[in-house]
Amino acid sequence: RFIDTVLKVDISRQRIVEIGYRMGEGGHSPIPQEALMLTEDENIVNIRLAVQYQVADPVKYLFKITHPDNALKQAAESALREVVGRHSMDFILTKGRTQLVQQIQPLMQEILDQYDTGLNVTTVNLQDAQPPEDVQEAFADVIKAREDKQRLKNEADAYSKDVIPKARGGAARQL
Repeated sequence: RFIDTVLKVDISRQRIVEIGYRMGEGGHSPIPQEALMLTEDENIVNIRLAVQYQVADPVKYLFKITHPDNALKQAAESALREVVGRHSMDFILTKGRTQLVQQIQPLMQEILDQYDTGLNVTTVNLQDAQPPEDVQEAFADVIKAREDKQRLKNEADAYSKDVIPKARGGAARQL
């Protein structure tokens, strides 16, 4: 009596939201307006992110905010853009992947707590980070040039370590 409807929320269920792509039957399809982000050095990087979360407080989830799952998606995208905007493209594409995730998750949780969504972020996975498709070939050329530069430098160092001692020995013999 006096109860119109009962709303049940499964708080044990692990939910997921995808930023920059959507999983479908034929694999993943990119969403460029979500995936393309500006870095600190004014480059554009294509990032795909998966966020797993759970409902921590069903009352807040149901009654404090109109669309909490949408709020989580927007908070994730906002946190991702903020963190990506603080780093260079090289850092993001090479050694900074784990550090990005470590910075994104607490920032996103802070935003969700401010909005009283009742959601708890469990894991953030950086699926992929790469330059946009239009410039991937040029970016691959830059990486190859860097590798060639390092290889040639190493070969020159090895040559100098071989020639200089021989020359010093020859000079010492003549003296």
